[in-house]
Amino acid sequence: MSGRRIVRFAVLAALFLSVLSSASAQTGSFAQGERLFLENRPLEASALLERATRENPRDEKAWLYLGICYQQLGRHDEAVAVFRKGLPAALSLSHVFHFNMGNSFLAQGRNAFAEEMYGQAIQARPDWAPPFLNRANARMAQEKYPDAVADYTVYLSINPSTPQAESIRKVIELLGHAQAAEAALKAAEEARKLAEEQARQALLAAVADSLRQSAEDTTSLSAGSGDVQGYTDDFTLED
Repeated sequence: MSGRRIVRFAVLAALFLSVLSSASAQTGSFAQGERLFLENRPLEASALLERATRENPRDEKAWLYLGICYQQLGRHDEAVAVFRKGLPAALSLSHVFHFNMGNSFLAQGRNAFAEEMYGQAIQARPDWAPPFLNRANARMAQEKYPDAVADYTVYLSINPSTPQAESIRKVIELLGHAQAAEAALKAAEEARKLAEEQARQALLAAVADSLRQSAEDTTSLSAGSGDVQGYTDDFTLED
C-alpha cells in the first residue's frame, strides 16, 4: 500500500471515528437527560438536554423535554422560546409543542396567548382532548363563558371517562343558568329602555299637540280693533 493511500485511509478512518464519537455523545446526552427528566430532576436534566439539542437540532423529543424542564423550573419565557425554536423539528409532536406553549402562557396569566396556542394544538390534532380543557379554562379567565362551555362540551365528548367529568358538568350547568339569568336581565333592561323611550315620545307628542292647539285658539289683533290714542295738544318750544 502506497504512502498516499495509507494517508487517505487514515483520514477516512479518523472522519468515521469522529462521526461515531459524535453520534455516541449525542445519544448519551439525550439518554441521560431523558432519564433525569423521567426521574423528575429538571435542573440536572436541562443541562444535558440543552447539549442534546445542540448536538442534534432535529430531535423533537430533546426540545420538548427541555421546554418542559424549564416549565417545571418556572422559567416560562425560556420554555416558550425553546418550544418555538424546536417547532421545525416537531414532525409528529407539533400539537404537544403548542399545547405546552399554551400551558406556559396560562401559568403567566397571559390567557389570550394561551387560548391561541391551544387553538393551534387543536388544529394540529382535533381529536386530542387536553387542549380543549385548557382552552376552556383560558376562556373562563377571560369571561368568554359561551366559548368555554363549547370547549368543555367537546372535551367531555372526546374524554367522557375523565375523573373531572362531574365537576365539568356542574360548571356547564352553572354557566347555563348564569347565561339564562344574564339573558333575562338583558331582556328586562331592553324592555325598560323601550318603555322609557315610548313614554318620552308620547310626552313630546302631547306637548306638541298642546302647543298647536294653543296657536289655533289665539287670535291676532287687527289694526282696526281699537282706537289709537293721539296727542292733540300743540307742542311749543320755550325760548
